[in-house]
Amino acid sequence: MGRERISKPRKMRPQFLVLCEGETEEAYINLLKQKYRIPIKIVTKIVGDKISQKLIDRHKKELSSNPSEVKTFLMYDGDVSKILETLKNCEGIMLISKPCIEIWFIAHYKKVPETDLSSDSCLKQLCSISGWEQYKKAVLTIKQQDSLWDNRMTAVENMKSKTEANKTYSTVYQFINLLEEEKSK
Repeated sequence: MGRERISKPRKMRPQFLVLCEGETEEAYINLLKQKYRIPIKIVTKIVGDKISQKLIDRHKKELSSNPSEVKTFLMYDGDVSKILETLKNCEGIMLISKPCIEIWFIAHYKKVPETDLSSDSCLKQLCSISGWEQYKKAVLTIKQQDSLWDNRMTAVENMKSKTEANKTYSTVYQFINLLEEEKSK
């Protein structure tokens, strides 16, 4: 008789669902997915202002036979209070950037100002940074992608002490920290 083989139960890799407001957020998440190259399934969906718990549940169900195991993130700009109110009624980790995702990009290069900024003035500040002069929403050049990747931990440092009480902030650093944690496993 041969030896009985005991197999270990297969560990499921984590699944992340990132529901985004727009194409810029999706482009950034796709950059992270490509660069981290860790055994996590990250699915991004652009849902805009159509976000609801019912929509989240439907996407989680499509992704897994056990939707409770899908970690959900909601990546939105913080400049529309109506959407922020809707997000508070949804289950998921909020990745909010106020006024917009570009404030997170700026944090890769410097501390962000503690003043009220409009999305337009935020874009102007980003375009004043070397390599970002020709920036267009939803499009990240290879140089911009490489720069965002190389400076991601600077952005984490520049944003980790900011909260919703600040005039400008981003909680995207939480997602980066989570990915760094998964990478080190």
